[in-house]
Amino acid sequence: MPASLQSILDASGYLGTWETDLDTQIVELTGALPRVLAVDETQGASGVPVSLLLKGVHLADRERIAQLMHKAHNTAGRFEAEFRTCDREGGVHWIAARGRVETDPTGRGLRCIGLMTDLTEARRDGEAATDHTMQTIDRVVDALMALRSLTKELGSPILPTLINVMLLELGTILASSIGSSDFDRVH
Repeated sequence: MPASLQSILDASGYLGTWETDLDTQIVELTGALPRVLAVDETQGASGVPVSLLLKGVHLADRERIAQLMHKAHNTAGRFEAEFRTCDREGGVHWIAARGRVETDPTGRGLRCIGLMTDLTEARRDGEAATDHTMQTIDRVVDALMALRSLTKELGSPILPTLINVMLLELGTILASSIGSSDFDRVH
């Protein structure tokens, strides 16, 4: 990855993406997510059990996040949460996670995909997102996640990249607009 792109990602608060296979309950992590969740990078990239991922969630938030994940996975809904993680060095990070369950044609959940951004600095500075901004981001992320699935059928190598860039930009906006307000939603 070019240094300039990595610098942009770091500045945006973007940590990476996750993809959970709902049948196996194995989660693949990209970017810095393994580090902030205290997961080995190689294992994180190839996939770890959800239970191992949850061990990286701060103990005070772990049960709540496990329940939200379970609910999203079982209802084929969206997953949105703000929570703390503990990295391998003992550092605590505030994370915003947004994802969505992709379904088969019958509506059965297949996988949950999403992205996480680091809110630690924003929380420290006391920034807060407005409801309007959050609702706008929600609608755009929903549409992009739906489009992401559909582009596979088209076979275009460019469309998924453009969608990922748009999701990255939304992650940047999310990281800069969320501060001290807690949110947890499953739709």
